[in-house]
Amino acid sequence: MNTMIMKMTDAYQHQSFYNNELYKKETITITDFRDIQGTRCYLDDLAKEEIKKRIYEFPAKGIHFIDSGNYHYLSLLWLEKLDEDFNLILFDHHPDNQPPSFGAITSCGGWVLEATKSLPHLKNVYTYGVGEEIPLSEIPKDLPLYISIDKDVLSTEFAVTDWDQGNMTIDELLEDLKILFKNHKILGVDICGDSGETLEYVAKINNQTNSLLFDFLSENF
Repeated sequence: MNTMIMKMTDAYQHQSFYNNELYKKETITITDFRDIQGTRCYLDDLAKEEIKKRIYEFPAKGIHFIDSGNYHYLSLLWLEKLDEDFNLILFDHHPDNQPPSFGAITSCGGWVLEATKSLPHLKNVYTYGVGEEIPLSEIPKDLPLYISIDKDVLSTEFAVTDWDQGNMTIDELLEDLKILFKNHKILGVDICGDSGETLEYVAKINNQTNSLLFDFLSENF
C-alpha cells in the first residue's frame, strides 16, 4: 500500500512513526511542501497547481498523512483523483463545510463544502465528531468509502492539534475504523491534526497516535 507523508510544517520533524522496521514492506514517500507559499489555512491558485503537480503521479488509493489541520484541504486534492462513485467518512471535531470568507478560495474550513459542489463522484458525506450522525453500521454498502481523519476529533490525551478538540479516545477511533474496514471497500485514508509546534511532548503524543493509526491501516488495507 502506498503511503505519502506530506510535510507542510515542521510537525513531523521529531516523529518516527513512519521509520518503524515493521513498515519496510510499505512504499513510503516523504514529500516536502514547506517551500510553497500561500498554503496556511487557505490555498491560493498558484500553490494549488504546484501541489497538484507534485502529487500527480501518486494515487488516491493509499494512506496520506497531511500534517496540521490547517492543511486539511489537501484531502480535496486526493478526492479529485477518484474516478468512481464514493462516500466520504469524516472524523473531525469541525464539519469543514463553511463558505470561504472571500472569493472561491480553497480553505481548511470549507473544503468539504467545495468537495460536495465540485466532485460528481462524491455522493454522501458522513461526519463523526461534530454532533449526531447515523451509526456506522447503517452506512450504505453500495459505494466504497474514502476516510479522512482529523485528530482534533480526539481528546488532548491522544493528540495535540492546532484547533479545539473533541473527546474521542484512540481506542474508540480504531474500533470505528475496524467496523468500516470490515463492512466496506476502502479507497483511501488521509490523516491530519498534527501540530506546527515542535515541542517534545507534542511530538511524543502525536507520534504515538500516528503509530497506532499507521499500524492498523498497514495491516488492514
